Amino acid sequence: MPDNLDLDPALLEPVAKPLTAPGEFAACLNQLGTYTTEHFVLRLSPRVHELVDAISSGVNVSGEIDGETVQAYSTYLHETIHWWQHIGSTSGLILSLTYPAQAHQNVEHLEKVLKLVGPKKSLKRWAEDAARAGLTDEDPGLRAANMAVNNAVDAEFYKIATVMPTLIPQAMQDPYFETVGHCYWMAYTHAVGLLAATVDRDWSQLPDPAVWQERFIRNRDAKLEGWSRTEVRVAPLGLHALFEGQARMIQLQFLTFGMTNPPTMGTLKDAGYFKGVYGEAFEGFLKATNSPWPKLVDDPVVALFLLIVDLAINPTAGFPLDVESFENFILDVDPGIRFLRLCQSVRNEHPELLGRITEYSRQEYMQVADMLTKACGYDHPGVALSVIESWATDIPGVVEILSEKETFRFDPGNVVVRVLFSYFIRFSKDKMKHPEFFCWTGAWLAAPRVSDNSQSLFLKYLSLFSDRADDDGIFPRNIPGKASEAITKTLSNFYANIITYDLTRQWILNDGPFRYHFDWLTQSYSKAEMSDWAKTRFEQIFRVHPDTFEILSS
Repeated sequence: MPDNLDLDPALLEPVAKPLTAPGEFAACLNQLGTYTTEHFVLRLSPRVHELVDAISSGVNVSGEIDGETVQAYSTYLHETIHWWQHIGSTSGLILSLTYPAQAHQNVEHLEKVLKLVGPKKSLKRWAEDAARAGLTDEDPGLRAANMAVNNAVDAEFYKIATVMPTLIPQAMQDPYFETVGHCYWMAYTHAVGLLAATVDRDWSQLPDPAVWQERFIRNRDAKLEGWSRTEVRVAPLGLHALFEGQARMIQLQFLTFGMTNPPTMGTLKDAGYFKGVYGEAFEGFLKATNSPWPKLVDDPVVALFLLIVDLAINPTAGFPLDVESFENFILDVDPGIRFLRLCQSVRNEHPELLGRITEYSRQEYMQVADMLTKACGYDHPGVALSVIESWATDIPGVVEILSEKETFRFDPGNVVVRVLFSYFIRFSKDKMKHPEFFCWTGAWLAAPRVSDNSQSLFLKYLSLFSDRADDDGIFPRNIPGKASEAITKTLSNFYANIITYDLTRQWILNDGPFRYHFDWLTQSYSKAEMSDWAKTRFEQIFRVHPDTFEILSS
């Protein structure tokens, strides 16, 4: 690592986007990096690609690498952290599964609608028109339509509640919005149900959401906080700020650790590296813990911030553990609320932790996590990781998808779920052994802590799919030891499913004709060819061609 870096915003500043904004990909010529939940792909600008690709293997942090390349690699690390957040944290996995759940959990309802009502788009518009015309929920066609619409809408509201909770008051004005508690209940029910349908059909190990219903209905009837439209606790920030704050701070760790004369935090702040969403969580942490702005990135305060973010985005109630306190379910799983409570526990009970973390060690991680989770009544992360680790041997379906991951020959059934969950299991197993690496990644990829082991862990969890410097389509990453044809087949099956999810969501929620804006997927085929392919795929699933849908006007 060079002793000094002349930090260049043109290499360091990815453009922040809402994590759930669908279908808004442009070429990255004017962007440095993006990761979007519904496309599961890491994108870099051509210049960053050029610099990163110059490093043939590993994260080379020797002085032979020039400062420009180090900065480009830090952007690559930043976006890789976003991939980890979606396949390695419990909040991220539940968020990632909302998209496939909108389709998989509605197949039966949609097939019934096609049989009884016919192809109508949007289904939401048809159901509203039918209700206004006097049809009631006693009608099986309208009942099936309402079930599909409500499931899809609940997923959309969950994204708002968990990603950008400050938008909850606005969402509450929508007649489809029930309560925050309902959003979380449905999201967890559908996500865990999707996992069980894929790997644990007998519910031998995964929590069974069927046993939650009575208790959550009791919450609703009692109008507990979060379960009514009047008593609502809204966190000041959500996953968007937490994910970007974590990725930015890890990026700065990588850049500054090991430098003899690193820039101060004040310099970085003045240069704009904590502007907007990139500094929102850290500034919230400083305010909640009553801490001054630290001098350097290697300050123990920064290390504590990253540990608290890690705890905040990894709730345990509902998944991977069962729900114990139904009354406190929102407090237990909402990442923004968890973050604030953990920060407040530092200020009120454990201010000594502000100076505790200096070695970035496993022992420090486990001990500080123990103190913070006990103060808030949360499960220690080691408990959840141990349970996930046990699934790797105790659930035959998990054993199967892990075996598929080894060869990268995934069964095409529920392939998106199989891929994501297999990575989640493996990631969790390694995190159980090395939580310090996944919490303070930048510290372990820079001198003096960088090692063959830390580089190996990083390379093990590179994003599966990326663009190229000269093509913003999606390409599979070459994975050592995996046959290229198996990787390509998995990519094809994976994105065939993603296209189906997109069209299904459009069918249910979006008025107007189907939109076939899939140029983000490939530049090798024309728009017309991609549209025909998507239509054929949709027809294979639902046995009806999209062109035959009646398009309803608003």
